[in-house]
Amino acid sequence: MLFELKSDYKLVKALLNDQEANPVINGVIEGNNLGEIYVDSIKSPTTALVWAKNEMFYLIGNANNNNFMVEIESFILNNIKPRAIQIGEDCFNLEIYPSNESFSSINKIFNNKLRTGERVPFIFDENLFLERFSDNVSNVPPGYEVEEINTTIIELDTSNIIRNEIMKFWDSVEKFLEKGIGFCVVYDNKVISTCISAFVSNNEYEIGINTYSHKHRGKGLASAMAIAFIYKCLEIGGIPHWTTEDFRKDSITIAKKVGFIQLPNYQVYYLPFNEFR
Repeated sequence: MLFELKSDYKLVKALLNDQEANPVINGVIEGNNLGEIYVDSIKSPTTALVWAKNEMFYLIGNANNNNFMVEIESFILNNIKPRAIQIGEDCFNLEIYPSNESFSSINKIFNNKLRTGERVPFIFDENLFLERFSDNVSNVPPGYEVEEINTTIIELDTSNIIRNEIMKFWDSVEKFLEKGIGFCVVYDNKVISTCISAFVSNNEYEIGINTYSHKHRGKGLASAMAIAFIYKCLEIGGIPHWTTEDFRKDSITIAKKVGFIQLPNYQVYYLPFNEFR
């Protein structure tokens, strides 16, 4: 059986062993970010499926829990798929955490043939960042302004670009403003880019960047927002995190530019929900 963990999310923490610095999983566990957790036992879980909404699914814990494993696929198909599609998630993306090796038989668990991809993790090097960016000066073309996200700018954003981006990952704008960090780029009085802490756990901040129109890309806006974000993160004693897919070459380039060191890629699984049968 799969049981939804409605409270005591931190019971799942023990399943992460010594690899706890994952602000996405922990952002859900700590109740900061949108997500759901399903376990084999409400009182003492040994295996869990964590749904970090609009980001990733994580399978963690005991890989030999047959009772749990045989129910995962039908549960995702009948319970999760309709709701995921409703909120705009078009693909089932799965990470095995903390080790791929422990779930090496993943394709035996799923009748659907999951495809494989690679995620690119990074670790932040503060010294490298400060060497390259000795001050927090926005180097953007004329007409563009980098602004910190606050109540005022959210109210001025009549297109609700910022609000919609926040609400992909947070249950309220107020909680984001209390616990998160964010910057945006304004052009012609309109928000055209955002850089927010999509997930937050204690002092760990996962960066999410979006520029919403191709005509504004390639102008250094993402880098400028990332630099401002990192400076703010360091100011409050935070640690920035960056993870992306191997095909997102621009994201990898920006991460390296702003002081992140690329770590070895790791395997992930995915399948568009419209192919999930």
